[in-house]
Amino acid sequence: MSNTKNLFRPSEYFKPASVAEAIKLLTQYGEKGWLLAGGTGLLVEKDPQVEVLIDITGLGLDYIKFDGHQGVRIGATTTFADIVASPILQKGPYNVLVQAACQMGTPQIRNVATIGGNICHAVPSADSAPALLVLGATLRIACSTGERQMDIADFFLDVRKDALDRCELLTEIQLPPLPTRTGTAFAKKGRVATSDLAVVNAAVRVTLTAGNTCQDARIALGAVAPVPLRAREAEAMLEGEEPREELLEKVGARAAEEIKPISDVRGSAEYRKTLSCVLVERVLKEAVARALA
Repeated sequence: MSNTKNLFRPSEYFKPASVAEAIKLLTQYGEKGWLLAGGTGLLVEKDPQVEVLIDITGLGLDYIKFDGHQGVRIGATTTFADIVASPILQKGPYNVLVQAACQMGTPQIRNVATIGGNICHAVPSADSAPALLVLGATLRIACSTGERQMDIADFFLDVRKDALDRCELLTEIQLPPLPTRTGTAFAKKGRVATSDLAVVNAAVRVTLTAGNTCQDARIALGAVAPVPLRAREAEAMLEGEEPREELLEKVGARAAEEIKPISDVRGSAEYRKTLSCVLVERVLKEAVARALA
């Protein structure tokens, strides 16, 4: 007789009509419940502890809205295909998220995978994370007592561990308005193609003054530490300086010193350090060119 004890066999399915109902179900079932939107993570992990599927695709959280002086709001169940196609995100600095979304899996995966799921799985190689870090995203989180907000930089705690409690639900990603003369860029290197998981991914944001010195800079990398991270010492090297090529090379090298990569089947730690240096320098050049355009 085969052992079925550890098989993935959810026994119940719910499709709540409101965020409050979804929170109630999460509270009731705890670790036995799994939030279902695109389902791409669910089909990969097939956690045998999951007994209840909570489908949140009916909560109206699939939207991208320009909110005037407040920036852009993106619902948590918005697919990567919708992000790629969004005219709101395609122009200006927000395009870094489109660049990342374009390289998130295959077209079939992008059609169903959601930005909220990508964040909440909290894997170090998540393609949306570096882009959201440099954009300064804020997360709206619903809970039984109402709602709270969190800077995305505080959201990732460890590999596959985020700051959500079991009875909380990510509902929205908010992107703040960005200054003029701001450029962004994203790059990723997988083992065989862009549809592969990242060996390293990197995003940057650069804002220039009227005199072409760097007013603000953000550099974020993924797949190089237990969580996606910002290279803050490398960022500080740019502030107040003119972003000449020789400086950008040094900044890339400094960013590579701030990471804590591991060796695994996708690449060695030393390769990740070298690749981080190259990618950061590359995306900085691209972002500066866009800020100057």
